[in-house]
Amino acid sequence: MPPRLPIGTALLCLLPVLRAPAQSYVHFEARHQHPIGLSPDGTRLFVLNSPDARLSVFDVSNAANPVPVLIAEIPVGLEPVSLRARTNDEVWVVNELSDSVSIVSVSGHRTVATLRAADEPADVVFAQGRAFVSCARSNAVRVFDVNTRAELAVLDVEGIYPRALAVNAAGTRVYAAFLLSGNGTTVLKHTAAPPQPPPTNGALPAPPQTALIVEHTDARLLYTVTDHDVVELNAETLAVESYLGSAGTNLFDLAVHPVTGDLWLANTEALNLIRFEPALRGHFVDNRLTKLALPAGTATVFDLNAGINYATLPNPAAQSTALAQPSALSFAPDGSHLWVAAFGSDRVAKVLANGTVAARVDVRPFGDSRAMRGPRGLAWQHSTGRLYVMNKLVNSVSVIDTAASTLLAEVPAGTHDPMPEVVKHGRGFLFDARLSGNGTMSCASCHLDADRDGLAWDLGDPGGSMVTVQGRDISAGDFTLRDRVMHPMKGPMTTQTLRGLHDGTTAAAPFHWRGDRPTLQSFNVTFDDLMGGDQLGEADINVLADYINSLRHHPNPHEELDRTPPPFFNLGDPARGRTLFTAANNHCAVCHVLPATTGHNIDLMSTVGSTQPVKDTSLVTMYQRIFYSPQPGNVSLSGYGMLHDGTGSGLPTVHPYTIAALNNTQQFADVKAFLLTLDTGTAPAVGYDLTVTTANRTAAAVLSDLGELENQATLLNSDLAVRGVLQGRPRAFRFNASLYRSDRFAEAGLSRAALLALLAPGDALTWLGVPPGQGIRFGNDRDGDTILNADEAAPALSMTNAPLLLWPQAHPDWFAESSTTLQAPWSTLTEPRTTAGAFFSIQPVPAPGGSSFFRLRRTW
Repeated sequence: MPPRLPIGTALLCLLPVLRAPAQSYVHFEARHQHPIGLSPDGTRLFVLNSPDARLSVFDVSNAANPVPVLIAEIPVGLEPVSLRARTNDEVWVVNELSDSVSIVSVSGHRTVATLRAADEPADVVFAQGRAFVSCARSNAVRVFDVNTRAELAVLDVEGIYPRALAVNAAGTRVYAAFLLSGNGTTVLKHTAAPPQPPPTNGALPAPPQTALIVEHTDARLLYTVTDHDVVELNAETLAVESYLGSAGTNLFDLAVHPVTGDLWLANTEALNLIRFEPALRGHFVDNRLTKLALPAGTATVFDLNAGINYATLPNPAAQSTALAQPSALSFAPDGSHLWVAAFGSDRVAKVLANGTVAARVDVRPFGDSRAMRGPRGLAWQHSTGRLYVMNKLVNSVSVIDTAASTLLAEVPAGTHDPMPEVVKHGRGFLFDARLSGNGTMSCASCHLDADRDGLAWDLGDPGGSMVTVQGRDISAGDFTLRDRVMHPMKGPMTTQTLRGLHDGTTAAAPFHWRGDRPTLQSFNVTFDDLMGGDQLGEADINVLADYINSLRHHPNPHEELDRTPPPFFNLGDPARGRTLFTAANNHCAVCHVLPATTGHNIDLMSTVGSTQPVKDTSLVTMYQRIFYSPQPGNVSLSGYGMLHDGTGSGLPTVHPYTIAALNNTQQFADVKAFLLTLDTGTAPAVGYDLTVTTANRTAAAVLSDLGELENQATLLNSDLAVRGVLQGRPRAFRFNASLYRSDRFAEAGLSRAALLALLAPGDALTWLGVPPGQGIRFGNDRDGDTILNADEAAPALSMTNAPLLLWPQAHPDWFAESSTTLQAPWSTLTEPRTTAGAFFSIQPVPAPGGSSFFRLRRTW
């Protein structure tokens, strides 16, 4: 090992090395699906540290110690959301932003292979020697051979956003639940809908003619909407067996009953058929479990808040017991009960097989929304009766005694969380259902993980007041500010994403479909008007706005790795489409100003065929909203389209062109191709990962991808980091100025060829594109203390006569091991770790019949 430089010397010399521009934390709000799990033998607990892009490994083999002992932190892809242990030593990790699966060797402390998946993969399960990976944004399930890791099939499924997966006991069926399955509602166009009822405020004029939310069975509709909540796949033939419905609107998790084989789904049911905000105040979703009896799929619904009186607001008694947004399930072996993680309530509940809530455990022992935990995953160690709970919002693991229904402990998910405190604190105000008048709903009941629920809502107010904002008649060439007077009975409007509202330089104000909210803080009234709670204080609403402004869009999956559109897409030429889109006679870009595709203006109503003023919305996520097909005789996957009121289909003419039009079918196809391949503000290289070993380091495809990742880093579209094991040791590098700079100051930069040449048998390095400005954190200095990773000195280990082992608390990323001889294998000390002054301490159990040796080992 090269000699370590004195800390002072490293500190002085690091300054010219760390010259990449600093950037505030770039946040993609990973949608945790199954972020925690146990090894098959129950001795290891695996946990995702999503902000740090690592898999944490805990030793939970000591039944006498309820506190998990962290023993490894292994790099994986960006925004990991799910994990499954295939063996005691092999864990598959699904990376949502990287669009990949990291296959991790636990004993080797490394990712040994990376599999490409389709856009926004969400979960993985194993059956028949195959791995099934749900690819949410692509509406597909990809199948891989678990031994060769070759892709066997891509199963396209008829449903929106398949995420949670489960396997039956025989391993013959795989089930996938659709997060955005909908509830069978859709919209009548304003031209077909009846007039709105008269306002209850006599000072208001007659309301505008608007669309109307209806059941999909409404006789006035000429199309139908699917009710596909779960797809059943044959694990042997890889065929779609059936679709099951009537389970709920937004399906967060599913589990197979260990005895009956029935499917249980954690879900919410939207009440968007109820019209107007005052009627929805305090009750716009139900939080439920649904049992689907197989094979018929007969649904039995259990309301998790059956005893709540929604007419009472505020309702402190309900707030103290409510279970909001059930997001994870875990059954007892005999099926008599299951545990449910209520993400929005900070509670975990024991639910009997008849749907009765038998116990609740609060995982937020103190604090307000800034201290919200957000339980999102469950792992039940049946031998000890301990339930391990992954808390997404604070990145921690809670330990629950299932027999006593008590909270035993809470530990961090890893030793480093790069998320800034202001972002952490702000998250809770979006997700905390305790802020509602009865504890049953939050902003995130509709803005799922700060995104969309796939629905429209009529939140108009017949007793409200007129609103005036200003806009310009840009489509008519008039830039004079004019008043836009808006009626409070606005009709249906689809839920918009909270992601990408701030591009890092400017905010997308004014907000909302009508541009009637000048700031994010303007939405504070919703805590009272819709949720039936109290408005936030100034400091709290400001920190919520800071959190929302940190959110970014994922890359567009239809762009090439070099951040250009493909030469041909969906029968169209995106480059020609861009030319047509920006052409003066088509005037699209006059309102939808590139690159954000919005000028944040409230234009002429006649331009878009609207009956009320609306903002020229951004088009960059249009590729996510293309599943509405209301043509006569069609079966539509979604009940809602691309326009503000949930209508609008058939790109690119979602709304009427009133000044000019495209001339032929090919031009329409070209503009559509351009819209579906729009850059989202995040380059495709961000998240792209590739694992290289001695087996593939000379492969042409590998070298081509590495070259493009380097090019994207040079163009500042991304940074490029390399993490893994090199020559048997954990190492990290950052690509800068054509060389790879290591995490050890004294080492000279390496060319790519030189770095690849250092790979030895058993080594594995993963190249990872990261957001611009983040390369230092990922590739050189994980904890940001300006001392490179490999230059950080090891802590001193001391011993008292007790015997008691001591080492400084400033080094939480080290743990103690023991051995009877220096040559023997080392074992983790799993005795309880306590603190003594500024030190960690452990009292080891003496080795039987001999002396012991002790050492510290770093987790990463």
